[in-house]
Amino acid sequence: MKTKAIVTFLLLFPLIVLADNLGSNLTLRAVLQIGEMQNPGLQASHNQWKATEEQIAVKKALPDPSISYGYYFEPVETRVGPQNQRFSVSQKFPGFGKLSLKKSIAQQESNAVQQKVQQTRLRLNHRITKAYADLYYLKRSIDVTEDRIRLVRDLEQIARTRYSAGAPLGATLQAQVELGRLEDQLAALNDQRKPHSARLNTLLNRPENAPLAWPQNVDYMPVLSSPEELRSSIARFNPELGEWDQRIEQSEQQIKLAKRERYPDFFVGLQYIQTGEAEMAVPDSGQDAIIGSVGITLPIWAGKNRARIQSASYQKTAAMFNRVDRQQELESALQEVLFQLRDADRKINLYKASLIPKARQSLEVNRKGYESGTMEFINLIDAERMLLEFELSYERARADHLIARARLSQLTGTDFLINQKEDSNESVSD
Repeated sequence: MKTKAIVTFLLLFPLIVLADNLGSNLTLRAVLQIGEMQNPGLQASHNQWKATEEQIAVKKALPDPSISYGYYFEPVETRVGPQNQRFSVSQKFPGFGKLSLKKSIAQQESNAVQQKVQQTRLRLNHRITKAYADLYYLKRSIDVTEDRIRLVRDLEQIARTRYSAGAPLGATLQAQVELGRLEDQLAALNDQRKPHSARLNTLLNRPENAPLAWPQNVDYMPVLSSPEELRSSIARFNPELGEWDQRIEQSEQQIKLAKRERYPDFFVGLQYIQTGEAEMAVPDSGQDAIIGSVGITLPIWAGKNRARIQSASYQKTAAMFNRVDRQQELESALQEVLFQLRDADRKINLYKASLIPKARQSLEVNRKGYESGTMEFINLIDAERMLLEFELSYERARADHLIARARLSQLTGTDFLINQKEDSNESVSD
């Protein structure tokens, strides 16, 4: 037991260290690894699969033999003496091929449940990724808002300086109103950290108040696969369709087993009868009797057998229709995800390459114009708000792109989340 405990500790030690590091180093790779090892829902699904694996050995084994004992309250007199008690043992042997079919059905059940484990894992990865991306967006929103607060404070100081030189008070008041709005927005953002962190901690099976650092980065990885390739991946690798494939094969084996049930099973038995001494001297007096026996079942109820076969056929047909229906739903969901990816790609490129640089330029032009007296202060505030909106939209698009890739991974059963070489954070402020 000590050796087993030591081995378990050594296996889990890297995970324990990784979980402890989340308070100072939070990456998507780390949270996905911890979620896979610690999430209780995924662990429950895994154990359900292991339980079905054990059922394979149960289904392929022979039925338990039976032993019986009989006692004669009134001894049965025979030529060689009275029979007092008997012992018997028998073994049932299923008809030819039945055991192998039962084993195959159990194997298909285990394979189907294994596909459910994969479904649970991909669903968990999507939820973890969304929680991680939302936490990242919250951090970037806080950073951008703090930058705008510092900017507006500088603008307020400029307005105060001009007011002291005789300019109207309106610019100063506008700066103070904008500053109050941004500070309220920042307070609301800071208050959101606790529920966001609690949601991610819960998925990782950690206490909801366990320390979590801010996410380090959100990698931007364009999806280069064509829609046809992605549809092919759904058909080949999606675990929901994989489960239905196993169900269809399982139903086929059940049909074969139902047909086999029309043939008899066999019994082999051995009976031992204890015999007392005869009252008269006769040859073989007191000799015990040993009887061998064989038997078969009589599957004579044709209606029951036909119903059994028909039921298995209906199950196969239902599984086939369910697979077609689910594949159509998944392909429809793929179109939605592709739209989300295109929309996020467009926004990321538009804001980074065009709108944000122009908004910064506009802010700088308005600032210089206000300082020189050729621009109204309200134009400067509008330029500041526009830059804030564009920077937040850019960060939201990066987070949405990651969430869409997680959903794409869930649909296709392939990884679109982790770059083999994780890049540093690519943010507007870089």
